[in-house]
Amino acid sequence: MKKIWLAALLAASPPVWAAGGATGVLGMLLSLLLILGLFALAAWLLKRYLPQAGKAGPVKVVGATLVGPRERVVVVEIEDTWLVLGVGSGQVRTLHSLPKPGDDA
Repeated sequence: MKKIWLAALLAASPPVWAAGGATGVLGMLLSLLLILGLFALAAWLLKRYLPQAGKAGPVKVVGATLVGPRERVVVVEIEDTWLVLGVGSGQVRTLHSLPKPGDDA
């Protein structure tokens, strides 16, 4: 009984691929492009109206060098001062402080 009911249901409805053909694929691609466009629009709006989200703040990393598996030396710029920091094992230590080099160098 169940097999007859299922066969009658399948015979009454046309196959999915026959109903839409190329327009079904085109509609799917247009929907995908619409959703991707909405994501791009949301990212642009966030960047435009939340300017703090993309800014690094007053501290700028000038450079970094690995000196061990978990240790590195990092040079950071804060206003007109460069700090040479040793970073490793959950610790940050100031190794040296010097004025920011000028543009004439």
